[in-house]
Amino acid sequence: MIGEYTIEMIRSRHSVRSYSTDRVTDDLRRALQSEVTMINTHEAGLNFQLVFDNDDPFRGFTRSYGFFKNARNYLACVIDPTFPNTEERAGFFAEQFVMKATSLGLGTCFIGGTFSEEHVDVTRHVYEKLPFIVSFGFEAKSGPGVIARLASSMIHRHQLLPRDFFEGNDMKYQEAKEKYPWLPDSLGALACAPSSLNKQPVRVTLDENGMLTARSIPATPKSAIDLGIGKFNFAALAPGDWKWGEGAPFYTL
Repeated sequence: MIGEYTIEMIRSRHSVRSYSTDRVTDDLRRALQSEVTMINTHEAGLNFQLVFDNDDPFRGFTRSYGFFKNARNYLACVIDPTFPNTEERAGFFAEQFVMKATSLGLGTCFIGGTFSEEHVDVTRHVYEKLPFIVSFGFEAKSGPGVIARLASSMIHRHQLLPRDFFEGNDMKYQEAKEKYPWLPDSLGALACAPSSLNKQPVRVTLDENGMLTARSIPATPKSAIDLGIGKFNFAALAPGDWKWGEGAPFYTL
């Protein structure tokens, strides 16, 4: 994954709640569908589905809290929770989809609690779950509405610095940087990671074996989604791969 994205590309992604009425073109649809097909083919337990031109999950103040405007396209992140680490892997590969959409000039937003699940137009088995969706489309040229601006200000009222995402004292942080010189950049990418529930729970530390590990604070089934999202961003600027799970290590190449 390293080399595919730069910190500037990762920083360019931001949560979009106000979309234009422009239709997502056929070429973009094919590119997005290709990405989703690749994810579903290679990852057991994921049944991601694209939905275009359907605003049912966002309609009504009680469903979307008025935060979304012209949201008509979304990725439904359907999972089979009987597979291991499904929520975490769903977060990881949904962020992969988000970065693909960003590279194509589209805006996106993770939505974990403000959509009407029964109105999501997907096919799923009784054992499958839909923990979150990702809206996408062309960002509106005019600014967001008052309620959307208020929501954004509440979410981003306290900006964390890259160093805040490393768990440990300054001595431990210096030790980690000496061993992994690219760590500050990867923490910077982690600081830019979106969240399915508007939180940033992922922290990285150096374990007793000198390996980087990641966990969410606190660890809950829903925070596993954010753990996966954060792991994707971190790995985008790091030479290696994560193992799945809370406290799992990062293996460098």
